[in-house]
Amino acid sequence: MTSFAGLVRYTILLSAVLYGGCVTLERSYPEKRYFMIEVSEGKHATDRGTSVLSVPNLYISPRYADRNFIYRTSETEYEADFYNQFLSAPATMISEEVRQTLASAAPFKFVVGSTNSLIPNYLLEGSINVLYGDFRNPAAPAAVMEIEFFLHNENPGNPGMVLQKRYRESVPLKETSPEALVRGWSEALEAVVASLVADIRKRNL
Repeated sequence: MTSFAGLVRYTILLSAVLYGGCVTLERSYPEKRYFMIEVSEGKHATDRGTSVLSVPNLYISPRYADRNFIYRTSETEYEADFYNQFLSAPATMISEEVRQTLASAAPFKFVVGSTNSLIPNYLLEGSINVLYGDFRNPAAPAAVMEIEFFLHNENPGNPGMVLQKRYRESVPLKETSPEALVRGWSEALEAVVASLVADIRKRNL
């Protein structure tokens, strides 16, 4: 009986700690926050043409493939931010934004992903080589992005490489918040795709 009474007292004491003092059991760590890179809708192309462009998901360097934000803090040091992340895998997210922007701005009738049943006239492949917040100079933070694109002609009569170019953007940030960094990446991607569209138009596809 004595041991049972002791167990009862222990149970009551534990309950009092857990329930009576629950208001003090606050998180001692920050919550995760999730962000999306998004390109603002620009002008729609009027010269759609008849060609189909296929844009598979872009490849991304393993350094930046995780959803954690990556910060460059010195010439040799990088940091991963566990608490500020992309909502989805960055390669998937950026690929979708590239497709949507090209669908509205580039001179193609359709812009599709690799799983679409349409037979493409052109294939656009890409590699995200750089995607980080540059904080090496605290007085001049920047959002850095670099993507290399390869545009292939898939028409049987004239196959081959049409365009190969690397686009790099470094957008200055007004502050060092995650929100400002994501806005900078979005602005960088918008500039990259705008330059790509301009180069595609020069080819008169």
